[in-house]
Amino acid sequence: MSNELITRVLSLAASRKAKVLFVGDSSLSYDAIIRIPNYRNNEEGKFIVKIREDAERVSREVIIDLIVLSRVSNSTPIIVGVNYGDEEMTDGVAYKIHGIYAVSIRTFKRILDNEGVKFVKDKGIVRASVKGQLLRRLREDRGMSLGDLAKILGVTRRTVYEYERESMELRRGLPECSLIYSVRMY
Repeated sequence: MSNELITRVLSLAASRKAKVLFVGDSSLSYDAIIRIPNYRNNEEGKFIVKIREDAERVSREVIIDLIVLSRVSNSTPIIVGVNYGDEEMTDGVAYKIHGIYAVSIRTFKRILDNEGVKFVKDKGIVRASVKGQLLRRLREDRGMSLGDLAKILGVTRRTVYEYERESMELRRGLPECSLIYSVRMY
């Protein structure tokens, strides 16, 4: 683990007026505990963090320890890294690893800022939840039918209908998810 990566993560937390406990012992399952006051609705945000250049290389045993520690401490387990295997981690995407999430530094910044994550990548599939009411309102504001939007997105009318009812999440490649995210926010 590089000192530069650790410094960047801890600096991000400190810039949010977080209380940080950095362990500095690589034999442990976590590297830092971060507490952010007034994170959401005057509640404290608590994170138990493993910092690793390649997030995919965090062992299953370490992840299980993170999950157990997070339950005991009522915190959110998270891995912060730069790469996921051979690929650089994408901003706005959380990579699911054995039940917890790994994120890039920029995505971690979003989380600390209480902005949330756009997409989840699990077993090679990128998923995105759809704000159905917003999608419907935007589609109707533009005078588009279900069929019109379905054609643009390359899905069936039934799929758009299910997106608007929020009974189906998106399961596509990242470029298409980016397109759909753009459409819903456009």
